[in-house]
Amino acid sequence: MHVRMSVWGEPEEHLVASLENWLQLDPELHGTPVIRETEADDRLSVVLPADRTPSALAGALSTWLSTRIGDVRLNVTGPDGTVEVSVANIADHETLLRGALGSDQSR
Repeated sequence: MHVRMSVWGEPEEHLVASLENWLQLDPELHGTPVIRETEADDRLSVVLPADRTPSALAGALSTWLSTRIGDVRLNVTGPDGTVEVSVANIADHETLLRGALGSDQSR
């Protein structure tokens, strides 16, 4: 599964690098390629291998976002659509992410 993500917000410093590192260090996503897209400074791509569940990615993104301070937004495009989540809608973002990624919400 191919997933594209854009991240922006305040404070803007190092948001993409932080997200990239977070995904690379997540044990459930170990070995999953995380690629910084060259045409957009704020965009990452993840190619989720068949042996990794979309729920693992949704959980990692949700946890990363919940650790941010300020007005940070994450736009995620997966096989089932696009969703924008932010620090402001923290209660709903894992459910929204799972919906866009097509993952089983009963995990």
